[in-house]
Amino acid sequence: MTLITLLLFWLLCLLLLWGWKSALLRKTWGEPYVGSLAVLLESDDWGPGGEFHQTRFEALSALLLRHTDSQGRPAVLTADMVLSVPDTQAIRSNGYAEPIRCYLDQGYQPLLHSFKDAMQNGTLVPQLHGIEHLNLSALTRLGANNDARVSAAFNEDDWWDWETLDSPLQGHYVDGSALPTTPLTIEQTRTLVQDAVDAFQRIFGIPSISTVAPCYLWDEQTEQAWAAHGIRYIQTAGYRCPGRSGDGTYQQDLSEIRVGDDSGSGQLYLLRNAMYEPVDGRKADGCLVQAMRAYRQGLPVVISTHRYNYTRSETECNDSLQGLDQVLTQLESNHGNCRYLSSAELGGWLETPEQSLTSPANQSTWPTLKRLSGLSKLRAFLLRLWYRHAKLRVVAIVTGLIIPGVLVIGTDKLLGVQTRDG
Repeated sequence: MTLITLLLFWLLCLLLLWGWKSALLRKTWGEPYVGSLAVLLESDDWGPGGEFHQTRFEALSALLLRHTDSQGRPAVLTADMVLSVPDTQAIRSNGYAEPIRCYLDQGYQPLLHSFKDAMQNGTLVPQLHGIEHLNLSALTRLGANNDARVSAAFNEDDWWDWETLDSPLQGHYVDGSALPTTPLTIEQTRTLVQDAVDAFQRIFGIPSISTVAPCYLWDEQTEQAWAAHGIRYIQTAGYRCPGRSGDGTYQQDLSEIRVGDDSGSGQLYLLRNAMYEPVDGRKADGCLVQAMRAYRQGLPVVISTHRYNYTRSETECNDSLQGLDQVLTQLESNHGNCRYLSSAELGGWLETPEQSLTSPANQSTWPTLKRLSGLSKLRAFLLRLWYRHAKLRVVAIVTGLIIPGVLVIGTDKLLGVQTRDG
C-alpha cells in the first residue's frame, strides 16, 4: 500500500467516523481545556465532630499551608460542610415530637474557630454539603419507633457521628428509612435548602455558590432549589442518583457528566477525577496516576478526599497526611504551572475564563488559568476520546488511525487505558 493510498484510506475513515460520531466529537471539542495544572481538593463531611477533630483539622491545614503553587498560593481545601447534627437529648426530651438541630456554631465553636482561621490563611474554602448528613425527619421518626438502627445515636446526649449510621440513613435529599428510598416532596426539598443556605451564611459569613449532595443522592428538583438560592456549581462524581433501589443499588438518571456540562437548571457540573481516600485503599500512587491522566487531557485535577481519612485512628490520620503531602509535593515539583484553587473558583473560570480567580473565603485574587489551544488542545482532545470511548479505540487500532494519533500525542500518553464506552 503506497503512502498516498494509506492517507486516502485514513481520510475516508475520518469522514465515516465524523458521520457516525459527529455529535460526540463536536461536544468533546467544545468542552473546556485547561492549560495549567489546576489542582482542587474536594473534601466532604466536615462539620460538627469530636474535640479531636479540631486538632486533626489544624494538622491538615498546616500541611496545606506548607504547599504553594507557581503563584505562591497555598493548597486549598474545598470543605463541603455539614452544618448541624440532631440534638438527640432535646429530641428525646420532647418525646420525638419534632426534629431539633444542634448547629456547628452552637455546640462546636472551637472547631468552627479553626475553620475560620483556615479561611483567613487561605487553606480552606467552605461550601455547602447539607444542613445535616441524614434526613432528620426520618431519623426522628425511627427514634420514636425505637428502631435499632438509630438507638445508639439517641442513647447519647452529644451525638455527632453520622458515619456510623447504616449507609441508606446517611442520605439527605431522600428518605432512606426503608429501601427503596423515598423521594422528598418539592416543599420538603425547598425547606431543607432554604434552611441550609441561611445557616451557611450565618455560620461562615459568606454564601455557598457550589455544593455536593450527601451520598451523591439528589435529583432535578434539588438542583432547582439550589439554583433559587444562588448555587451555581454542582460537584459530582460523574453521575447523578435520585435514589437507591430495594437492594441498595444507586439508581442513576445521569450517567456521564462532564466538567462544564449544564445541569438544565442553570448550574454547571464539576467532576471529581482523582481519588485520594487512603482509608479505603485509594492511596497516593493511584491518585497521582489519575491526576496526571486528567492533566494530559486538559482537565482540572479534582481530588476527592473525605473527612474520615483524617478523623479515624491517629495512625490512619498520620498516614493520610503523609500520603497527601506526597501527592502535593509530586504535583508541585514535576510541573511548574501547578495552580491551587477552590471549586467555586473553577466554576467561575468556566463561566468567565478571562477573569482573575477570587477566593470566596478571604477575597484574595490570583491570575486566571491558562487555556489550551492549537496543537496542545488537539492532543488533549484525542486523549479524551481515547480514554473515554472503547469503540473509538478499537476503530483507531483496526484502521491504523492510531499511527497518526501517536505522532500527535506521543506513545507515553496512551498508556494506562481507562474505559468508558460512548
